Amino acid sequence: MIGFIMLIYAIFIAWLILGKKTLRENSDNAELSVSVIVPYRNEQNNLKQLLEGLSKQNYNQDKLEIILVNDHSTDDSYEIAENALVDFPFQCKHLSQTKNSGKKSAIKLGIKNSEHEIILCTDADCTMEENWVKQMQTAFHSEQVHMALGPLLLESDGTSWFQKLQAFEFSALMALTWHTTRRSKPILSNGANVAFRKELFASSKGYEGNQELASGDDIFLLHAFKREFGRKGIVFVADEKALVKTKSTSGLKPFINQRIRWASKSKKYKDYDTIIFGLVITAANLAILTAFVGFLFQLNSLSYLLGAFCFKWILDLLLVQQLPHWLRVNSIVKWSFILSLFYPSYSVGIALLSLFYRPEWKGRKI
Repeated sequence: MIGFIMLIYAIFIAWLILGKKTLRENSDNAELSVSVIVPYRNEQNNLKQLLEGLSKQNYNQDKLEIILVNDHSTDDSYEIAENALVDFPFQCKHLSQTKNSGKKSAIKLGIKNSEHEIILCTDADCTMEENWVKQMQTAFHSEQVHMALGPLLLESDGTSWFQKLQAFEFSALMALTWHTTRRSKPILSNGANVAFRKELFASSKGYEGNQELASGDDIFLLHAFKREFGRKGIVFVADEKALVKTKSTSGLKPFINQRIRWASKSKKYKDYDTIIFGLVITAANLAILTAFVGFLFQLNSLSYLLGAFCFKWILDLLLVQQLPHWLRVNSIVKWSFILSLFYPSYSVGIALLSLFYRPEWKGRKI
């Protein structure tokens, strides 16, 4: 059975790597009108850096607006943002939620108050270069495109092995995002760098049935756009100028809480591609755990365990190696090997914890 699962996993990885669909370069230099929406809650340490990056965007001032939405912050975030927006080079709106709470409601409020045709979302703990908006909006020069997924890089402080490991894991998630989108089977999206057509948002019903969940604004909207408008209209902007960077978590508890928060929303998934691919990946991790337990109880040999482990490790490494150099961490062979040592137990453990443990996120239980 383990051998059969590894065969299926190998076919899955090969199918992803051999995908040839890419976003065609468009020679049209026209700048579409864009509304950048940033929901935030308790981000006093990050807002100033984010707004500095947004203020330097190389874009027509008449075609770009920045919308900040305060989600009941209890720190000095609102005041910091207000001060930073003084003499801002682009049109700005600073909104606050009153009746509702949560990131989804904040995004909806921002969209309701937006004036432009393209909605571009990011998070308050992110940074970007001056051509970020320009590059992300180029995807919509094609009328067939209704959603664009942008690249995201998780930065480490350069010394912490734990943060470097997080950075590699995130590179693997980006590889999965990129490859599945190239195959017109997108299963992942990140709200820190995603754009879509405003006119399609309401009819997508992206948050219907999952509004109560604290996370999932990105994944559920992706699934809704696939369902309502077709998967071929979703592209990945594989360009360094579209890159957004964010920081890795500094402690084990915040990291675990974050991963449980991500995993908890999977119970609401209805997207066929996401469910099938998720089962294949989970089965491969369970196969490695099964081989390990079998070795402990002398049901299979050490060579059998090592063979299964190395086989999966090499497949995962090949997938990440397809990423451009600017979207992956250094020393990927070393970090992929280290992550592979405990990833099967870690991923399965997170999935089990998400069934009954409710972590806290920014002062709220999810």
